[in-house]
Amino acid sequence: MGLENWFKEVEARAREGLNKPSLYGVDIDVKPFLEVREGRPILDESRVKEVGVDLGAKAIYTQIDQAYFKYLSRIPGVEVMRIEDFLESKPDEAKEYVWKLVDPGKDKYTAVAALKGRGGYFIRVKKNTKVEEPIMACLFMSIGGLQAPHNVVIVEKGAEATVYTGCTIAPEVIGLHVGISEFYVEENAVLRFVMVHSWNRVSHVRPRTAVFVKSGGKYISYYVNLSRVKTLQTYPVVYLNDNAYTYLASIVLGVEDSDIDVGNAVYLEGENSVAEIVSRSISRDSTRIVARASIVAKNGRGHIDCRGLMLSDRAVIKTIPELQALTPNAILTHEASIGRLAEDEINYLISKGFTKEEAIAILLRGFVSVEVKGLPQKVREYIETIEKLTVEKSM
Repeated sequence: MGLENWFKEVEARAREGLNKPSLYGVDIDVKPFLEVREGRPILDESRVKEVGVDLGAKAIYTQIDQAYFKYLSRIPGVEVMRIEDFLESKPDEAKEYVWKLVDPGKDKYTAVAALKGRGGYFIRVKKNTKVEEPIMACLFMSIGGLQAPHNVVIVEKGAEATVYTGCTIAPEVIGLHVGISEFYVEENAVLRFVMVHSWNRVSHVRPRTAVFVKSGGKYISYYVNLSRVKTLQTYPVVYLNDNAYTYLASIVLGVEDSDIDVGNAVYLEGENSVAEIVSRSISRDSTRIVARASIVAKNGRGHIDCRGLMLSDRAVIKTIPELQALTPNAILTHEASIGRLAEDEINYLISKGFTKEEAIAILLRGFVSVEVKGLPQKVREYIETIEKLTVEKSM
């Protein structure tokens, strides 16, 4: 099939999904976000810094709205380009990776991204390349409307890398962010993916992510939402082959009247595959959080750990862990809990000389600190900073 016919097929599939709501989360009307917005794209470096993006990185992709793109790689063995450049320069290869894991007709958000989206990064880490410092990506909304990048990452056989993506928006901009991400981890390769979100009170966010991990590969993900958002809904899916491994951690802070529905799903399709899903939800004010987690297994082992912390009598947290064993060879477990900070623990810390505010901060820090295995030291430092910021915003 030629590239033109392939595009027509993607477009036709997308049109089938234009009126299809997501299975989860709040449904919204996407039409108001499709109008062209006037204005000059401007990067707010202070907000970019808040989500941990290093604009001076050796390999980085920067996108503002759907109008400004800048990207480079000074790391040997690492390619960074805009997705349109990949499609144009290597069309036959692109057909094997773009819109292969995510269905353009899955719902109205994937459909809008397929029909109206622009930009997104293509990152390739070549065979046996080991990259210590993170490859950075910055997705910023300054004018508003629709931002729908399509991201593809390929980590080739035996390679290892970290991709760090920070997504944020100007304070009063009304926007819909639909990030389509398709990640491919080849044999014995390792991809560590960190995504940090900081939105505003009028933004709607609908990332759509799928990951395919081949035999012996590892995919480690760390997701954080730092701020208020009007609505947020995302449900990444990971597929594991033989001896593949995934660790998915999410730290979700909900403040004011945010409506958040997040989760992860893993399919253990190969022998001896292993999955761990860890989520921490903090609900403040009148926020509503639904935390989902699902493991479906033919073989292998999987564990889900979902915990929620209520900081308000008006807040809501719902955890939905799901386990499905398709054969007797699967070993699956889960634990889930929701509660509030224990008064006796706060009082104990106060008795040791801490103020009440310091005591609460210590307990919150312990709650959001999850062990993310296999991260380079520099990435750990980024995450420690994000954890501190999450605690500050929780108070």
